[in-house]
Amino acid sequence: MRKWASDFFDLPADVTQELPRVEMLGSSQCLVENIRDVERFEPQQLTLKLTQGRLSIRGQSLNIKTITPGMILIEGQIHSLSYEE
Repeated sequence: MRKWASDFFDLPADVTQELPRVEMLGSSQCLVENIRDVERFEPQQLTLKLTQGRLSIRGQSLNIKTITPGMILIEGQIHSLSYEE
């Protein structure tokens, strides 16, 4: 039903199907939407439980700038992102 609504109304899938959305600003900021939980938080690694899968962010001096229900903004020197279903 959600996919149909997405197609019919020409809406982005991340909105109608709660798919994870990741936006990077260079290598210093990462905004992730549709998160469920922060599973691991260390200055070198952050692991997020998403609506579908997990996302690991690796880098240096990582910190949580903003967190709200469903969204997190990470700052620091980001080296890599890894997605797992």
